[in-house]
Amino acid sequence: MIIILKITYWILFISVLIILVYEIVLVILSSFAKQKSIIQARKRKFLILIPAFRESRVLISTIDSVKQIKYPSDFFEVILLNDECDEKIISKLKSEIKVVDVKLPSHSKIDSLKKAIDITKDFDFVVVLDADNLVHPDFLTEINNSISDETKVIQGLRLPKNLNSTIEKIDAMTDFIYNKIDRIIPSQLGLTGTISGSGFAIRSDLFRELIPLINTRGGFDKILQSELLLRNIPVEISRNAIVFDEKTMTVKNYSKQRTRWLYYHFYNSIKYGLKLLFIGIIHQNFNQIHLGLISIRPPINFIYFISLILMIAGMWICLFCSITIFLVLMVFSLLILEILRSNKILSFKLVLSLTFVFLNQLISILRFRRARHDSLKTEHFNTKSIDEILENSELTKKK
Repeated sequence: MIIILKITYWILFISVLIILVYEIVLVILSSFAKQKSIIQARKRKFLILIPAFRESRVLISTIDSVKQIKYPSDFFEVILLNDECDEKIISKLKSEIKVVDVKLPSHSKIDSLKKAIDITKDFDFVVVLDADNLVHPDFLTEINNSISDETKVIQGLRLPKNLNSTIEKIDAMTDFIYNKIDRIIPSQLGLTGTISGSGFAIRSDLFRELIPLINTRGGFDKILQSELLLRNIPVEISRNAIVFDEKTMTVKNYSKQRTRWLYYHFYNSIKYGLKLLFIGIIHQNFNQIHLGLISIRPPINFIYFISLILMIAGMWICLFCSITIFLVLMVFSLLILEILRSNKILSFKLVLSLTFVFLNQLISILRFRRARHDSLKTEHFNTKSIDEILENSELTKKK
């Protein structure tokens, strides 16, 4: 039994150390990276798809933001994929945009997207948005200007549209961190970024090829990015193409959301992550190795919990290891705090709330079984308009 515990300790120690050191090295290297210049590109034709399941009040502001996009109207089209949304709202919207009614037993985003496959043939790229997303007026222009002849998938930057309460800031905190360490920093170094789930554009032929292959009720973005990298197709990042995403406003919604995310992280991401890591090592493909490491990495608060266990256990097994993990974790923590500070949400109250985040993650694990049989849909309430958001220059000043 003692031998098994020691083997487990060393496996966890090496894994956590690799993950933390790797993230720190990427941050250091990115400080020397040069910013890519953006050139005016030829105009591509975009199809914007908005899957919506039982949405009502947020759809009006979402469609209103899309109507304000500053891009030639004959170069893009918007289609709302309606799955049991409020009939009064849908009737109003049908006079403004094209609405495709879908009837889906699963009510999943990926199955809604499959209903639109045949519509994509006349477009260069397909853009996927969520029903609660508000797009910046320059979104398509920025995406278009970031596309080169080699670009096949490009992810915009999702920013929070509401930061009023502590729970909203807790939700936004993870977005700010992962935007930086999984998207902006890797893209600065020429590595693949990750897909956020919305606010990304994918070449229409690739959309028609890959979307039918994905069968999941949640976490389709993790499978999609893995399928892309298995084909050696990186995800590019356009940090100036901004989409505003609603942050959860209640503890109940936050818990439901995290349960769903954690379930599909362990169900899909780790499976694909190990596959990518193995294939990347064999083919000496660093992009595949990179996404493999990112995919198998547990949520950051889990890393802290595991590190704490390793530091305590190391006092009996390997004191040097305890000191090493502590020092590396402190450096990593400073990087995380700097990300939060630069996004102007760092506060003593937020730091104290991290205990709640960890406890919530533990509870979410206990609810995994529910996530398998229930979509655990996140309800959306925030009806703030794109004009109201743009009045707050702090959200768009630092892109």
